[in-house]
Amino acid sequence: MQITSCELSSTKYVQIFLTKDEVENKETKDLIRQYKKQKYKVALFISGKKNYPELLKKIIEKRVETIEDVC
Repeated sequence: MQITSCELSSTKYVQIFLTKDEVENKETKDLIRQYKKQKYKVALFISGKKNYPELLKKIIEKRVETIEDVC
């Protein structure tokens, strides 16, 4: 499991990257509940295998492209 979080315009966001097996863990469910209780907007990215670095790289590249397009 890998977690990234940020705050934009007073709204807190968290992205959780996990495998199908990790979704079913009690610890994972408790963690998601904890973030929701703290008023985070939660996004889950579920993968069949642990390729988090590839997913994170693509997301970061898209964010950079979006920011560059806006500026």
